[in-house]
Amino acid sequence: MYISRSLLIIILSQIKIINISIINYLKIFKNHVYQYLHYIYLIYKFGGRMERIILKNVSKSYGSKMAIKDLSFNVKSGEIFGLLGHNGAGKTTTLRIISGIVDNYDGEVYINGKIGYLPEERGLYKDEKVKDVLKFFGELSGMDNKTIEKRIDYYLNRLNIAKYKNSKIKTLSKGNQQKIQFLVSIIHNPDIIILDEPFSGLDVINLNLLKDIIFELKNEGKSIILSTHQLEKIERFCDRILILKEGKTIHYGRLDEICQNKTAYVEYIENGKLIKKNLAHKDALNLIQNNNIISNLVKFEVRTSLEDLFIKDKNGGWNNGK
Repeated sequence: MYISRSLLIIILSQIKIINISIINYLKIFKNHVYQYLHYIYLIYKFGGRMERIILKNVSKSYGSKMAIKDLSFNVKSGEIFGLLGHNGAGKTTTLRIISGIVDNYDGEVYINGKIGYLPEERGLYKDEKVKDVLKFFGELSGMDNKTIEKRIDYYLNRLNIAKYKNSKIKTLSKGNQQKIQFLVSIIHNPDIIILDEPFSGLDVINLNLLKDIIFELKNEGKSIILSTHQLEKIERFCDRILILKEGKTIHYGRLDEICQNKTAYVEYIENGKLIKKNLAHKDALNLIQNNNIISNLVKFEVRTSLEDLFIKDKNGGWNNGK
């Protein structure tokens, strides 16, 4: 059979394209296998459980300034993880690395899931309507309109701001704008939620509304990172914490382990009566795990607890609690 030179060139070019495609697919497959095996390795190093977030020996510097150094921790599914530290301790850099905003760093980072991020520096399209802003961020993640509308209505009602659905952002109070900013971070149903100072501008009533949603998301298996200067919020919300000083870890673990032998003052409503209790810190933490207690909690004050870890020494540093 005679094959023209032109046809032969076409056939050979197609074979070449097929070979290149096969090679590319093999490379992609190899990369996925490598990433999976590397993830299993990291899980083994961290204790053998599938985690949403793993950081191992992560360091980041800006010029000659080291922002974080040899940072290692993990965040589990269905937990609220507290990230603490004074200004300049490395909290924001850590959150930006996890969220993918900063990608030039040393060490290993594994993220398993979709991320929602509420940054400390707020940013909303203030000339747009509430529903349009929330819909825009939902569409960015590929959600269909029906799902977006359902989630918008659900969360606006949960936060008692449904009447502002067609209002422009700039007409809302600071507290209501903060609630919209929070909804932007969760509207796309992320697996990992990063909340940097989420309670700013909220009164007690609205703080409790936000708290209920945060615990609801935790119960759904979301991984939540909470960064705030309000230590009592860390005590009320977080399962484990990481405290940074000058980019390094000084405390990492469960609250009841770090804050052992401490006390707490608790007020809550029970059967229409105000109950007041002074408890050992561990007992207080166990008490507020009760859904009826946490939903009717009025006050939770830690006495000589996390604040001890923030005491300044003579040189302006921190007491590391040791």
